[in-house]
Amino acid sequence: MASEILKLCMGKGFLLDREMLDLLSNFNEEGIKEVINVLGNLGIEERVITKTLFMKHFDKFKDLLINNRGVDEVDSFFVSIGYVREREKRDIEKIVEEKNLSGKVKIISSPAFLQKKIVVLDFVKHFRSRFNSLKNILELKDFENLSSIRKIKGNSGSYTIIACIMAKRITKNKNLIATIEDLTGSATILINQNRKDVFEKGRNLLEDDIVAFKVTSNGEMLFADDIIYPEASLEEKKYSNFDEYVAFISDIHVGSNMFLEKNLLKFVKWLNGEEGNDYQKKIAKKVRYLFVNGDTVEGVSVYPGQDKSLDILEMSGQYDKLAEILKLVRKDIKILIGPGQHDAVWIGEPQPIIGEKWARELHKMENVILIPNPCLVEIDGGFKILTYHGASMHGIIESISEIRLKHGHNNPTRVVKEMLKRRHLAPMHGFCDYIPCEKDPLVIDIIPDILTTGDQHRCEVSMYNNILLIASSCWQARTPFEEKVGNNPDPCKVPIFNLKTREVKILDFSGDISEEAKNVDETILDETI
Repeated sequence: MASEILKLCMGKGFLLDREMLDLLSNFNEEGIKEVINVLGNLGIEERVITKTLFMKHFDKFKDLLINNRGVDEVDSFFVSIGYVREREKRDIEKIVEEKNLSGKVKIISSPAFLQKKIVVLDFVKHFRSRFNSLKNILELKDFENLSSIRKIKGNSGSYTIIACIMAKRITKNKNLIATIEDLTGSATILINQNRKDVFEKGRNLLEDDIVAFKVTSNGEMLFADDIIYPEASLEEKKYSNFDEYVAFISDIHVGSNMFLEKNLLKFVKWLNGEEGNDYQKKIAKKVRYLFVNGDTVEGVSVYPGQDKSLDILEMSGQYDKLAEILKLVRKDIKILIGPGQHDAVWIGEPQPIIGEKWARELHKMENVILIPNPCLVEIDGGFKILTYHGASMHGIIESISEIRLKHGHNNPTRVVKEMLKRRHLAPMHGFCDYIPCEKDPLVIDIIPDILTTGDQHRCEVSMYNNILLIASSCWQARTPFEEKVGNNPDPCKVPIFNLKTREVKILDFSGDISEEAKNVDETILDETI
């Protein structure tokens, strides 16, 4: 078969490398001919088609291939080259359009990785992509005397350099020494303790942070004058013409013997206008979106001895129970469901959508849209909502002493502010399991109007540079495992956000519904940040 494929390619005037040859070997004869015809029509000068070259021209190839209806294996080919997320993205948008749901859901960013054997070079490409992405963001700040490490070595003067933190330590004189690196070389920077504002910034630097340093050089040593983070910010807050609410929940943990099912059902009844006073029922009717941000089920074998804490032992049974509850929600509410570490997907980020193999009933529901983790979506009024379950939050808490000592796991949005400051959801290697990608999908390249997280099992609402931060509560009582990882749950709290007024309310379903919903005034939030 391989020799026949190569002959066909030679007839079109090009050759294939081994990786591309292996990919084409998965097609039937008709499919192979169709793909080779498309490759021959790409109009590129290179004579040897490598996978890297193919990926570079993929968008052009994709359009040509889709237009050729004779290729039955198009979907499997997308999967094999790592563009499964793009296909899912089109499918989601098509489903939303076909079902004629009220409002809109547009998937803006749905990350994927190449499904292949991971080698060291993939990590190199991943970190180089991260560096270049954040470097481009920092360069927009229009620094004076912006240079590279290689160019300033041995020279005196004032410069700005953009670099990655490789290591840092405190000297005997209580100053801070940071080892930094860019694509041209490495250097050492001294951050003097007498420069208190700069020193405080330096104390919170994490390994792998990519920042800009304003430095003074004496030809032998670099001295830090300032440290500038990429910083995510919006010039103004967005408002919608739609008088609609968005509700945010996460960490349901269906299947756990600590699952608070009665409380979740009370929330569902409220959504359906069956609970609460007249004012609350009026609000419930305006809820159009429900975000379910990961750890929807308790999972199986997530941690040692978990089977002792399960009411439902099979993963599929846990998802069936989840679907049974969500089917009670009125059908005009769009439910967006993403995965977390307990869900039936690989634990490395980015995580794909929860598969039909385990969650067949969820896939059948017309008002359910399954999304990956992380995911950026756009809803009515142009609101961009970035969902991230939050696997990296534990690492950030432990690595930044100010958060660890003053906040611990009690203020999840304080942790999210560090993500936005760095424009990255998991800024340090080791904060979470991840899959190296051609383009680091955890970089926050598009700034959202709302960033919502879960994982910490505590509800909190805050603001950062006009970005609304919403941490979701949980629907599970505190387990021994949570005690071990440091979580301090505050279950059954639901933040809801009005797209027109930007009013935020937090409803408490941990007991009886309060006579009045708890209001969170954004002007107060701004004053307390």
